[in-house]
Amino acid sequence: MKSLFFITEKRDGRIKGRTVADGSKQRLWINNEEASSPTVAVESVILSAIIDAKEQREVAVVDIPNAFIQTNSEKLKSHHETDIMKVKGSMADMLVEIDPDTYGPYLTKENGVSVLYLEILKTLYGMMVSSLLFYRKLRKDLEQLGIKVNPYDICVANKMINGKQLTVFWHVDDLKISHKDKKVVDHFSSLSGPSKSMKTVRLQNSSPQEAWSMII
Repeated sequence: MKSLFFITEKRDGRIKGRTVADGSKQRLWINNEEASSPTVAVESVILSAIIDAKEQREVAVVDIPNAFIQTNSEKLKSHHETDIMKVKGSMADMLVEIDPDTYGPYLTKENGVSVLYLEILKTLYGMMVSSLLFYRKLRKDLEQLGIKVNPYDICVANKMINGKQLTVFWHVDDLKISHKDKKVVDHFSSLSGPSKSMKTVRLQNSSPQEAWSMII
């Protein structure tokens, strides 16, 4: 797979750069059905917002930073050995400059252009299977915390805490958390998880009505 680099300007004027993988090559041996990741159903979102408003729950919407980078790349098929990403040009030269001992011995030239071939150990944006592998990891982390996934919507999970229900639903790496007790919501939002893999950043602690407006 080739590496792709995108630069965007954020609302506050900061410049954000992101290197992603060109996962289109994976279409040769992975179809959409095999790589598709579950996402929360619209009906679940609506019902959850109604319950939050009715029970006057505390609500938080959180994001898991660098979600894919925290997820190990896995062998999905018997003939799937290793994912390799091709980094070329100035990006390859920069990697060698940053860490010559690691990257220098593997730098090569193709038509006069610097090239590195790197083994992908973590999932990257752009890979077809990244969302699915992250879903499996996030679900495992939640279940290790004693949170049970809903059999009717596998992106919704619940746990009774202090006699009240904690509800979590998610769309890829964005989670909505609700509970009657603000301390429970705050605690869950700051969890790092059993393997230090569920680091979250609070975006907003809001009323159910405000959270609903953010979701839609």
